[in-house]
Amino acid sequence: MDSSAHEGCGPVQGLSPDDHVFVSKRVHLGQPVVRVYLDEDGDWQAFSAAEPRWFGRPRLLHAAHLLERDPSSASLPALPLGHLATRDEASGTTWQIFQG
Repeated sequence: MDSSAHEGCGPVQGLSPDDHVFVSKRVHLGQPVVRVYLDEDGDWQAFSAAEPRWFGRPRLLHAAHLLERDPSSASLPALPLGHLATRDEASGTTWQIFQG
């Protein structure tokens, strides 16, 4: 895929604009991302605050499109495999990292 199609979509450490991210239904509908998990297989998963686990079927988006929907996600730090990053919806940008 031509990465120039995603120019200007702020970088996330360890995540290319052409990478795919599994997103929850609510994130897909525009709610902000407050939890991101990088599983042991290298798959990225993004959730809103209202979802403790998957709510419905996950959707698949390019990382660039996720950043277009929620530009504040660009502040996500690099994650090792099997780790979870969370942030308070009110603060918007301060991420905490936990081993998943």
